[in-house]
Amino acid sequence: MQPRTQEMTTAKKLSTLRRAMLEHQIDAYIVPSTDPHQSEYPAPRWAAREWLSGFTGSAGTLVVTLHESKLWTDGRYFSQANAQLADTEIGLMKDRLPETPGIEAWLGSTLMSGQNVGVDGRVVSEAIARRLRKKLEEQELNLIVEEDLIRGIWPDRPDVPSKPVFEHDADLAGETWQDRIEKMMAWQGAHDLDYYVVSALDEVAWLLNMRGSDIDFNPLCVAYLIVGTQGDHTLFAAARKDFDAWTDKVGDGQTLEVHDYKKISSFLRRINATDADIGFDRATISTRLATYAGNERSSHFASPIPAWKAIKNDAALGHLRRTMKQDGVALLKLFSWLQKNNVTEAEVAHKLTELRSQQPGYVTDSFPAIVGYAGNGAIIHYRAPEEGSARIKKEGLLLLDSGGQYTSGTTDITRTVALGEVSQEMKENFTRVLQGHIDLAMAKFPVGTTGIQLDVLARMPLWQAQLDYGHGTGHGVGYFLNVHEGPMGIHSRVDAPNGRVPLAAGMILSNEPGYYKEGTYGIRTENLVVVREADRAGWLEFETITLYPIDRSLVVEDMMTRPQVQWLGDYNSRVFDELSPLLEKEDLAYLKSLIV
Repeated sequence: MQPRTQEMTTAKKLSTLRRAMLEHQIDAYIVPSTDPHQSEYPAPRWAAREWLSGFTGSAGTLVVTLHESKLWTDGRYFSQANAQLADTEIGLMKDRLPETPGIEAWLGSTLMSGQNVGVDGRVVSEAIARRLRKKLEEQELNLIVEEDLIRGIWPDRPDVPSKPVFEHDADLAGETWQDRIEKMMAWQGAHDLDYYVVSALDEVAWLLNMRGSDIDFNPLCVAYLIVGTQGDHTLFAAARKDFDAWTDKVGDGQTLEVHDYKKISSFLRRINATDADIGFDRATISTRLATYAGNERSSHFASPIPAWKAIKNDAALGHLRRTMKQDGVALLKLFSWLQKNNVTEAEVAHKLTELRSQQPGYVTDSFPAIVGYAGNGAIIHYRAPEEGSARIKKEGLLLLDSGGQYTSGTTDITRTVALGEVSQEMKENFTRVLQGHIDLAMAKFPVGTTGIQLDVLARMPLWQAQLDYGHGTGHGVGYFLNVHEGPMGIHSRVDAPNGRVPLAAGMILSNEPGYYKEGTYGIRTENLVVVREADRAGWLEFETITLYPIDRSLVVEDMMTRPQVQWLGDYNSRVFDELSPLLEKEDLAYLKSLIV
């Protein structure tokens, strides 16, 4: 009998995994961060990498051989990983640095020719499995995808979640889910598909206007949806009583059946046996399900849904603009409260959640708030511990990155504020970050421009001082969906496909350059922007929709150009005009103090 989880140290878990590897003749086992739907933030059932290693970052891959173990993660998490892996055998591999070998190359140098590398085919996508198999074959290694070794060693592994779901009202979404299903059926018909497997959770949520809480901070239901071109649709999810809103209201001549989440494999095998033409997206379907769908003869079409949901309709954008006012009020109350109280980072995070929850339509936060005081601000994805988090003093810098999930939109904002005396270096670097933020916000660009083409605008003021930041400049944002959403993005990485997606009117992205001095301070200024048509045909521009003042006490105006100074003044004035009618006397006075 296996020991209970709470009694198992990381060393014990790795030892137990290695026994399972020996039993299945696997010489190295890869544990990714993903779930069967390729989610960025998996439900607890699929948090195997975190359970094994103790590393809690959202991105990372653990590789365990019979003699050693390594964890690959990117620059956002180097500091966090160093701390969380310190008392374990697991070595940190700093991904994307020139000196760090990739997983396949490292395995090739560690294992002998003909040895076996395992990964759970239930959680690795068909696209990744194909690339991994090819690279391992080049190293004369074999890939085994049949074994879920974690299942046999995790004694109290959480179940597939089954929390309540609800329909996102069409007045808020701007479109009925029945219309979206019809659009999907038409697309399938145009591609001669009998069925299409929708695997990504946010795609299921968007297509059905379905929202849930199966995953913290993400209003999603863990489910698959198979859309039938003839109107026979099937949802696979853990049992719950809330699906009548869909099964009873599907369009004329259509049916929507609900089956147990684990039955999708047998369902795909059955319809595959009828020679039905089944389509799926290799990037989001697991390699195991791809096999059941008839992989080699199935139709591999990238899902059209990410491109559809990236373009927010006018109704959604109208609701989101109002939501930005509410979110700005909550943040204003938070900083006003912080001025008067001696608190810790964790207490700030809790207070902000409380203040957001008082706003209309609030459902949950969109991610755990990053409240980084002084040196903790340099940890890009820092999360203050409940016990022992830093007490905030009346000096230095505080970086606060946070957001909310409202039925009327998703928010994400970062502000860096001076709490008292700050150094000239801090002011100059804050100004450089702000210059990059403003230059990107003011950009006008021709239709067809991609994020990778725009990224340099945000970095140039820092580059001129030979400074940089190790994360993307902007990510797509969902509408009451995931705070990180594709298919577009703004960053400098040439190997990332979302940087090559042309921006289009209606897309929402973040604008968030930063600078981080390890152990000393962090700076980031983030607003959300909407891509819109410019005043000349064939051109686009950004509309900044986030509403909260930028701290002028940190700005060295002599470093800025006249248009940059004008933008800052106009932005803060607009914030005042938008928020002041919503504020009580005391909060209004605080807002005035920030604008002056």
